[in-house]
Amino acid sequence: MKAVEIAQRRKEITELLYQQNELKVSNLVKTFQVSDETIRKDLTYLAKEGVLKKQHGKATLVKEKELAPVFQRTTQFPEKDRITQAALALITNEDYSIGLDQGSTLALLAKKILPLKEKQIFTGSLAAITQLANGHHKLFCFGGEYSPADMAFRNSGNEILPDIHFDLCFFGSSGVKNRKGFCTSSLIDAEAKRRMLKKSTKKIVLLDQTKFEKTSLVQVAPWSEIDVVITSKGLPLDYERMISAYAKLILV
Repeated sequence: MKAVEIAQRRKEITELLYQQNELKVSNLVKTFQVSDETIRKDLTYLAKEGVLKKQHGKATLVKEKELAPVFQRTTQFPEKDRITQAALALITNEDYSIGLDQGSTLALLAKKILPLKEKQIFTGSLAAITQLANGHHKLFCFGGEYSPADMAFRNSGNEILPDIHFDLCFFGSSGVKNRKGFCTSSLIDAEAKRRMLKKSTKKIVLLDQTKFEKTSLVQVAPWSEIDVVITSKGLPLDYERMISAYAKLILV
């Protein structure tokens, strides 16, 4: 069986698991018309990736702990101030179109962008828009289904403003433990982030120290697709080596 077929089936299994929370091996065998052994290999692989937990005859979704509201998370970790200050320093006067992902760190970055020379800001984050609403920047929102916990709109469409391109795009991430790239806990968010990646000249990921202590449902992209990663000093050495092999690593 071709590697691409295996990868596609595992992606579809992940999507089904995200929708249903629990899947029986017997049902997966029928759905994909493959052997019991093949499905068990798929589940073993996904279990190692931290997506699911294998049980007798079934698999259950590994759920992340519920997050605190965005603005509460912004003040929980002092290093986010240093991370966003380093991110701000990467924005030049020539950078006009900027993409902002969702999350507490990106909302804090939005607040720091407010005094800069006029920019075009594209985001699905209401938290970021709130920080920028009374400023002079041109704001564009992607829209979609609103998520109160993230204070962001989840866009599940096929395209995000098809004619635009970002000079810079800043991304947040959920846990990256046991992963080889930056992550999210939502399949819808993952697709939206990938579309933003394709539209950006320079791609920057912001990570606080807690992201190395927990895993996530979906890997958005490998580190090789990122230009800069900004995180706290003292991250695990294996992650420092892994990330710096592909991207510029800034430790603050």
